[in-house]
Amino acid sequence: MTTRPTVRAANGLVASGHHLATAAGLAALRDGGSAADAAVTAAAVCAVVLPQRTSIGGDLFALVYDARAREVSAYNASGAAPRSLALDRFVAGYPEQGAIVATVPGVIGGWAELLADHGRLGLERALAPAIAYAEDGFPVSDRLAESIADDSERLGRDDEAARIFGPRGRWPRVGELFQQPDLAASLQAIASEGADAFYRGDLAERFVRGVATAGGAIAREDLAAFRVDRPDPLAVEYRGLRVFGQPPVSQGHILLEELAIAEGLGLGGYEWGGADLVHLMVETKKAAFADRDAHAGDPALTGFDAARLLDPEYIAARRRAVTAKAADRVEAGAFAAADTTYLAVVDRDGNAVSLIESVFSAFGSACVVPGTGILLNNRLIGFSLDPRSPNALAPGKRPVHTLNTVLALDGSTPRYLFGTPGRHAQVQTNFQLAVALIDHGMDVQRAIEEPRWYHESGRVLQMERRFPEAVRKALAGKGHEVAVVDDWAEVTGGAQAIAIEQNGVFSGGADPRREGYAAGY
Repeated sequence: MTTRPTVRAANGLVASGHHLATAAGLAALRDGGSAADAAVTAAAVCAVVLPQRTSIGGDLFALVYDARAREVSAYNASGAAPRSLALDRFVAGYPEQGAIVATVPGVIGGWAELLADHGRLGLERALAPAIAYAEDGFPVSDRLAESIADDSERLGRDDEAARIFGPRGRWPRVGELFQQPDLAASLQAIASEGADAFYRGDLAERFVRGVATAGGAIAREDLAAFRVDRPDPLAVEYRGLRVFGQPPVSQGHILLEELAIAEGLGLGGYEWGGADLVHLMVETKKAAFADRDAHAGDPALTGFDAARLLDPEYIAARRRAVTAKAADRVEAGAFAAADTTYLAVVDRDGNAVSLIESVFSAFGSACVVPGTGILLNNRLIGFSLDPRSPNALAPGKRPVHTLNTVLALDGSTPRYLFGTPGRHAQVQTNFQLAVALIDHGMDVQRAIEEPRWYHESGRVLQMERRFPEAVRKALAGKGHEVAVVDDWAEVTGGAQAIAIEQNGVFSGGADPRREGYAAGY
């Protein structure tokens, strides 16, 4: 039994982080839009109704399957550090909030390029529902009211954030309409003039002035230099499927390395949710994360080649790091010389989009650029301040991102799309979803609702309370220090998933841990 039914449809399906976004994306499909049109429409609504998760001041990554070309494309719409910033600016560490910890926003450029490549309806149509919700308002959900209250101290320190999120002189209550007229005006300018309005036009000038007023460093030349990257997607063969992941600067290579290691462990032969299976997956995770910490950085400035992590000989060596006892620390492998919201969409023509966007922490930098309604990300804190790290802060460099999406093909057609928010939990939850769906043949909604584990560091393993006590005790016997968390722990993310069955029917699921909804027609 699951808390909600699996959604099934034959013409199109949207699974996103908010019901208003799902409804808007579904309307775009009904209007003749493609999966890309619906994805951007839903993503734009998320940027209005989920400010604790995403914003047009954030970043975006996507994998897109084009049914006509029968190929997968990757989009990296993440921004770089301002060119005026370097390590010596943060000798005392990063501040808790403020415009100074924002990188160049990439969401707008990502939306525009997705539509230019794969859309049918245009940017104005795609942004119309988001503009309406920003201008006319939308009812505040329980989750949003709780998030604003939880971050009220940070929001209250920024005059513009306090004005927008507390328009009545207090924080909004559940069910009250929440309006963002400045954001509506910014979205309207983008809808009318295209992405250049933000990166080179009048909105760009007002944005830069506002950032400077707020103490930030993003300049006109930083905006003008922004480009959406189109790197070749990474992929591994797993249990007969070709699983695609997001290439760097995304951490999607972690999931693919986990799956490559797991391919030789026979996870389908272990009891689902049992101690032996969980142990093998956790130790696999540790090996992949150790490699990330040692090697990952912006390929444009470090030469990092994630494909080397997936080399069969390298994977065979890493598989030997998965031992029978819980490791306190796993060493990285040696190369041979040489807050966030996710959505998935499929359309009746077989096109598919797996997309994630984020402002990093809850409410990002907790700083709204005056006069624009744009909430800034705090992605700069994703850089290491250790100059020896491949992910060390440098001017014009992109930080390593936790953001990643997944798309699996069966032959030349999509079989699964899934993803989740949740920072370092993302590739761990995606790993659990992949094994549940592919190795154990679960329905998407059941796979999403199964109890989850989460590992941060050392031997401490967080496990949702719904795991049987016998499993937790058995894992303790293997050396794990089990910490029990809530039945539905938000730290493990808020996943959405779509499966395409052999008869062409779409199955969608959404996570009860957050506000996600799936719908189709």
